Amino acid sequence: MSKNVILTGTILPDSEVEKQLVEAAGADLTTIDVDSKAELIESATDPVGIMTIETEIDESVMDAFPNLSFVSVHGIGVDMVDLDAATDRGIPVFNTPHYCLEEVATHTMSLILACERRVCQYDDDVTSGGWDYESRAPIRRFSSKTVGVVGCGDIGLEVVQRLQGFDVDVVGYDPYVSESEMRRHGIRKADFESLCADADVITVHTPLTESTRHLIDAAAFDSMETGTTLVNAARGGIVDQAALHDAVEDGTVAYAGLDVLENEPPEDDQLLGFDNVVVTPHAAWYSEDALAELQRQAGENVAAFLDGDVPDHVVNDSVLE
Repeated sequence: MSKNVILTGTILPDSEVEKQLVEAAGADLTTIDVDSKAELIESATDPVGIMTIETEIDESVMDAFPNLSFVSVHGIGVDMVDLDAATDRGIPVFNTPHYCLEEVATHTMSLILACERRVCQYDDDVTSGGWDYESRAPIRRFSSKTVGVVGCGDIGLEVVQRLQGFDVDVVGYDPYVSESEMRRHGIRKADFESLCADADVITVHTPLTESTRHLIDAAAFDSMETGTTLVNAARGGIVDQAALHDAVEDGTVAYAGLDVLENEPPEDDQLLGFDNVVVTPHAAWYSEDALAELQRQAGENVAAFLDGDVPDHVVNDSVLE
């Protein structure tokens, strides 16, 4: 009997790339487009592996399928998978950490510059019949700003590389990156509270974990100077959205650029009512090139495991020791 691999939570135009790679490794690939883990449990039939795009995979899913031997995530963040539960059960979890570094960094810069130069707001003004540069004053020269980078992993460093062309001061917070490593990239290392206090622009690039959920909360906003710009192209849950609403309302955050929200898509989200908040639909990862690379990398991870090899990107690699 052939092994069965499930691809779930699909937002893909098709799954031919994954299908070819998985079948070449001796398994079948079945695509199940479900809205919840309960639907997945009800719909799937004894898979050896699950490839998920956004469907939650927790201990209830793992325990429902006794032959489950891996979970693969189409994406960088693995917050939809209970890693502790997977590790306890000896189930390796794969991700695709490099497929969209350029896209997310470029999108982040687009949001920063849109906020700092009031691009969307000026467009609204002109569309409404206005023609006045002072309508969005004051604007300060970007090179006079300090940019705080929260999370100095691969994407954070890609953003820093782009910022260097603007001659801004860059301060970084990341407990897992040394001061000497940050200095090598032109970043001044700071603790989180100091970054919030010192930065004119704050851009978020951490994964979503228990330690980073609501990292940017009311206390963090209290540490910021009035008129701060906040950009988040990482995960919506890193920012306490109710606290952000209050910070925009009281002027602590003058402009915000968000590619991610706590609830996606938003329902009656009050942030959308502010004309100084720019929101894009979790699109920072997207280009046709990145999409092709995402599918290929995810398929290669699974094919390698099915062939008895160690995939390139195992998040909880201790289970393979």
